[in-house]
Amino acid sequence: MKLKVPETFYKLLFDNMIDGLACCQMILDKQGQPVDFIYVKTNKSFEKMIGLKGAAGKKATELTPKITESNSELFEIFSQVSLTGESKRIETYIKPLLSWFSISAFSPKKGFFVIILEDITSRKKTEKNLENEKAAARNVLEDLSTEKTKVEIAKAKEEAILLSIGNGLIATNETGKVILINKIAEKLLDKKSREVVGENFSEVAPMEDEKGVPIRTEEHPINKALSADKIITVATISHDYYCVRKNKTRFPVAIIATPVILGRKVIGAIGVFQDVTKEREVDRLKSEFISLASHQLKTPPTIIKLLAERLLGNKIGELTKGQREYIGDISLANQRMIDLVNALLDMSRIELGAFELRTTKKDVCEVIRSIIDESRSIIDQKHLRLRIAPLGKKVELMLDETLFRTIINSLITNAITYTPAGGEIEVTCRMVDKGQKIGGNDIVETSFVVIISDTGYGIPQSQQDKVFNRFFRADNAREKNANGTGLGLYIVKSILDRSNGLIWFSSRENKGSMFYVAIPLTGMRAKAGSQEFVDG
Repeated sequence: MKLKVPETFYKLLFDNMIDGLACCQMILDKQGQPVDFIYVKTNKSFEKMIGLKGAAGKKATELTPKITESNSELFEIFSQVSLTGESKRIETYIKPLLSWFSISAFSPKKGFFVIILEDITSRKKTEKNLENEKAAARNVLEDLSTEKTKVEIAKAKEEAILLSIGNGLIATNETGKVILINKIAEKLLDKKSREVVGENFSEVAPMEDEKGVPIRTEEHPINKALSADKIITVATISHDYYCVRKNKTRFPVAIIATPVILGRKVIGAIGVFQDVTKEREVDRLKSEFISLASHQLKTPPTIIKLLAERLLGNKIGELTKGQREYIGDISLANQRMIDLVNALLDMSRIELGAFELRTTKKDVCEVIRSIIDESRSIIDQKHLRLRIAPLGKKVELMLDETLFRTIINSLITNAITYTPAGGEIEVTCRMVDKGQKIGGNDIVETSFVVIISDTGYGIPQSQQDKVFNRFFRADNAREKNANGTGLGLYIVKSILDRSNGLIWFSSRENKGSMFYVAIPLTGMRAKAGSQEFVDG
């Protein structure tokens, strides 16, 4: 028995679609030639994308004078669709909006046409970046297999109708029963609409983690949207989920779940998802290339470092003061190259799953003391004040000392680098019980917390959400110090994410930053579902 879909649901679906949607009527002259058209009805996304508010009921020439000249290609397509009934789809760059759009048009009846607008700027930028990276790969490593650098351009999506947006779509009622599924979702899941309407969403679109463990119903993105205890617009899920098809094969999926709300009550949910197999493959190929390139780039600077050390060690005779300064500059520049290559290698190991977590019982306080001692000379050279809160009694944790040193050393180095002379750096350690809050963050497992604070340049508020991204450096950081890879914090967070640790921070521009690292008392261990680290 098919469920009857309320009219209010279609209205909410129309208003809440991520893609822009407009229903239009073509205006003909006496000879039956198109001269203008009227926006009969538009949704919020359409008006936001084209920057025209209150378009419904108005002529195109009233909102965009000379549209038949400035957008002649689009006007011609809309005219053909409204008169012939033949659907059209193009991808075009609209210069005034500085954006790429996928525009689909079809005619429900003669003289009328429907426009579906999808912003594809991000995909176009990704395609352009990928082409640039392929060209760079060919220039740096001629013998790199071309099979690993070829990335197919995404094929055009199926012709759009009212509910045929560019991704798979499933709509449910308030109990989680499927009431709507579009054609792309049918294709992705290998299931027909007649098979799934009326069934529970968790059976229609079952999901697993990377290891094949089924995702519990309450953890399913659509269920989270249905169980929202407050009004939210969009809930974006970023976990590594896999969707299972009818034939039991599976594909990695990116999914967005949105609650449908009427009168402050959730009356259903919409799940929009896409197969990201190609995107995963692109990321893997990029990481492999970086790893291969970094390995080959590592040998020359290592040799240069050895030769510079021999020169400075008077292996070929006494050097003048000027000669020592030049060789010292060469050594410093070469060390920056070595640091960059090592950072690239660390990043590629993390992303390719080549890191192995090897833990032994260590006195974490003693490890931190040794890291601080190694940094004292640089701190003194920069005339910074160093405050160390008493580390207290011996605290033994299961640590991968090499990775833990990478974490703490990176944070201390950042504090030194981005704190001006005369500033202050403080290192504090605390034991925080489960359920307590520190630095605005709730501790879910009793942990040893390291706090590293400084009085440096701080991080601009508008850029704080990008701090842990690859290659990101804040604007003020680049101004104060041109050197740096933007990989340090990315690597630190990647290690902690995959070893059951946590990192967070607070910062104010020109006031300083405070970074928190939490290691559970159970120690560093491979996080459940993570394939990047294997306990050694």
